[in-house]
Amino acid sequence: MKRSVMVAWVAAGVCLAATVVYLGVRDRRPVLVCLGDSLTACGGPGGHFSDWLAQGLPQVKVVDAGIGGDTLAGGRLRYAKDVLSHRPAVVLIALGANDFWQRARPVEEMAADLEAMVREARDKKIQVVVAGCFGDRHFWDETCVEFDFGRYELAWEIAQMERAVCRQHGCLYVPNMQVDVKPNRLAPYWDETDHPNRAGNEQVALRLMPTLRLALEEAAKQRL
Repeated sequence: MKRSVMVAWVAAGVCLAATVVYLGVRDRRPVLVCLGDSLTACGGPGGHFSDWLAQGLPQVKVVDAGIGGDTLAGGRLRYAKDVLSHRPAVVLIALGANDFWQRARPVEEMAADLEAMVREARDKKIQVVVAGCFGDRHFWDETCVEFDFGRYELAWEIAQMERAVCRQHGCLYVPNMQVDVKPNRLAPYWDETDHPNRAGNEQVALRLMPTLRLALEEAAKQRL
């Protein structure tokens, strides 16, 4: 046998072996995609709340789809690429904070974006958890609120909108994912960027975990 032919056969064999190994060990765990803004992307390498979720849910593949500055409209635009392409069992949607700060669109338009993402997921039998920053908060009782009194009504309206969308489409809701790291901007849970640090994100993950476990249980039932 000519050396060139032998080399070709060896190369083909190596490729076949690699394919068999890949198919045997590829990650078959259910996928959880965390779609969000800087509150999802913050915390540094290994310190995102998604990293803590991955530690607490080793049986799940966790994908971080957080982009700083993103809005509900932005999340909707990249939803197919950044979320649905992963064929998730569960989607965590943690958007709306930048919509609140920008105050550029009415709550009805925010609702349309959130509902579109939720409906598309539910049509594909994907479980959805919506995580907000404003629900179940008694601003007048908080030590230090991160925005002025004039924004209290908008925060309340966004929280009510999130709850209504979840109720309509059978989603789970975490109304205030940062409740355990309040007030903002203070050690040990916040960094100089005015976002939760690694320790803060651990608390956020612990807050999200019970609801995500419920969603994952429902996703598992659907696969039976």
